[in-house]
Amino acid sequence: MTIRSLTTLLAVGVTATALALAGCGGTSDATTDTTATATAATTTTPGTTSTAAATMITCEGDEASCTAKVPLGGGASNRAVAIALPGTDWTDPGADVDAEYEGSYEISGAQFTTGGSVYEFTLNAVESIPDGTDLALTFTQKG
Repeated sequence: MTIRSLTTLLAVGVTATALALAGCGGTSDATTDTTATATAATTTTPGTTSTAAATMITCEGDEASCTAKVPLGGGASNRAVAIALPGTDWTDPGADVDAEYEGSYEISGAQFTTGGSVYEFTLNAVESIPDGTDLALTFTQKG
């Protein structure tokens, strides 16, 4: 193998690594374990997985009701979020956040996908929100 070939391989590897890490997000992206999986994922806050495409969050509960905790700490800029739901046929979620942070985040483009078992949206939140602050989205079954 020539030096030129090795240099090209190294450059491709560095570029691929940079692309995989782009969009992994802010300060709330550094903790433990998750049951959700995604391609080229890095582990983030408990119950979440972050990828360049989306942050996957597991909705904790059962097929009647569940709550997903969406990290707001450190802010978000057009962060794609997907919530894995334990079933289908859900109502739009109710949102709960500490009163002092109401109005400091925005959810847009919210929709159910994958037959209703995933809830996807884009999140924007102000940077001054402290780590450990979550937006709780509670889903209940229709009817």
